[in-house]
Amino acid sequence: MINNIEQLEQYIKTKYQNEASGHDWFHIYRVTYLALNLAQPQDDCEYIKLLALLHEELDDKLNPDDALQQLKNILADHHIEPTLYSRLIKDIQSIGYKGGFHQVDRTRAAMIVSDADLLDAMGAIGIARTFQYNGQVKHAPFYDPALAKVELNNYADYRQKKRNAIAHFDEKLLRLKDLIVTDKGQKLANKRHQRMVQFVEDFF
Repeated sequence: MINNIEQLEQYIKTKYQNEASGHDWFHIYRVTYLALNLAQPQDDCEYIKLLALLHEELDDKLNPDDALQQLKNILADHHIEPTLYSRLIKDIQSIGYKGGFHQVDRTRAAMIVSDADLLDAMGAIGIARTFQYNGQVKHAPFYDPALAKVELNNYADYRQKKRNAIAHFDEKLLRLKDLIVTDKGQKLANKRHQRMVQFVEDFF
């Protein structure tokens, strides 16, 4: 039994409600409840919810270098069982696309939350979040011919090089379908993938 998960949910809602890069509370909310929908009866849904609520805490796009200590403080402040700390930290660190340069083995719970996180980067919501992130964080154009052939050779390039928002579809979004591992997730991914394919075709 994980105590105080409702209070933790309220804390995360407050912390991320004004986040403007597309990784806000509503993203976390969608990921959390989609993950619970992807889970099977035998899965530990309480832990999956906890992991989903916290999955952005170690994201280097959003949180500072001391994010690990901040996460431990959050867990302590909300009386999360200390025996879960190392498991949570490892699972959170395994979630995220990271340009495709940092794919790691995941636990069952992390697979489920990862699928939910990737699915929220797909389809109509994924399209909207892409342009929101590029405008708010990257200050990059949606399309500039001069940026059409920017090459990404490593994770640093993926994070730092300025490029077109539309390039994110080839770099990431159109690859996500093949990374989804849950049965329910794959069905959702197929539909969302086709929506993105149609969008890119219409764009050009």
